[in-house]
Amino acid sequence: MLSYIITYALMLFYYSLFFIAVSTGAKSGIGQLNDVLAGKGEAPILFMRLMAGIFFLGIGSVVLFERRDLDTQIISLAWDGNYIVWIVASAAIIVGIYSALKKPIANNSLHSFPLHLPLSFVLIRTLFLMVYELFFRGIMLVIMMEDMGVVMAIIFNLIFYVLVHWFDKQERYGSLVMGLVLCGVTIYYYSVWPAVIIHLSLALGHEITLLIKNKSLIKKSWL
Repeated sequence: MLSYIITYALMLFYYSLFFIAVSTGAKSGIGQLNDVLAGKGEAPILFMRLMAGIFFLGIGSVVLFERRDLDTQIISLAWDGNYIVWIVASAAIIVGIYSALKKPIANNSLHSFPLHLPLSFVLIRTLFLMVYELFFRGIMLVIMMEDMGVVMAIIFNLIFYVLVHWFDKQERYGSLVMGLVLCGVTIYYYSVWPAVIIHLSLALGHEITLLIKNKSLIKKSWL
């Protein structure tokens, strides 16, 4: 019993640290790339939020993985994939691009960004999403499946996942659907990588399109 208490206490601890970082960024108006492009915040602060997520969720994933001695298959690159994942990923890219195209171009002539911003953001964002999915689907979901069963594990995973997105009104309900899809593919393939691929497809499809649309803001270098 004590072992379960410690496991879930650690899970909530690392989740809470990440949640605080997300809520702080959201309340400051710098929670998303679109906020920064609109001049509501600075790129370094957004990068710091992403790095905080990588740090907190990364450490939490390692600690919990070792503590529960989880099956390494969940993180193995040798997962048994098929065309379904790539169809869903392709659809996610289309949705991401479409949602970005619907947003107006940032009108902020006094705000400019370094030339290396797009590549730096994409690299850090990719690492962040990989660690993010590892924590939510590779660790949290799997541990709860072992302890509570599939249905309850999915319900709790969706609750924690939606709470992180609650500060963005446009993402609140979409995150519920997305979270269900990500839980589903993780359980079906018993691997975190399908969830990583689909989440990266949606997020980077959206954010790379935003950067291309607002390329006129990329004017100078910090170097």
